[in-house]
Amino acid sequence: MKITTKIAAGGLVGLASLFGSGIAHADSNQEKEACQLMDDPTGPQLGYAPAEYAFMLLRAKMSAEDARNVMSVAAQDFCPNHIIDLPAGWR
Repeated sequence: MKITTKIAAGGLVGLASLFGSGIAHADSNQEKEACQLMDDPTGPQLGYAPAEYAFMLLRAKMSAEDARNVMSVAAQDFCPNHIIDLPAGWR
């Protein structure tokens, strides 16, 4: 019984490593684009907050989760002045 449990546990670990950790990593070009979008004066001119405008445009190119991750990492790595613009759960 213990051998079966160890084999099953080892198989699950193997599957997890095969499929990755599930954490998305944005590339620096996407992060820089997110910062540029948050800096774009067009957003506020259209009545959007910087993060709303950037999210809306990024969301047209990727999933909502990816857009959120890109913006969060971008604010930490490239444009820390926009951290305050992000929703609290994204910081």
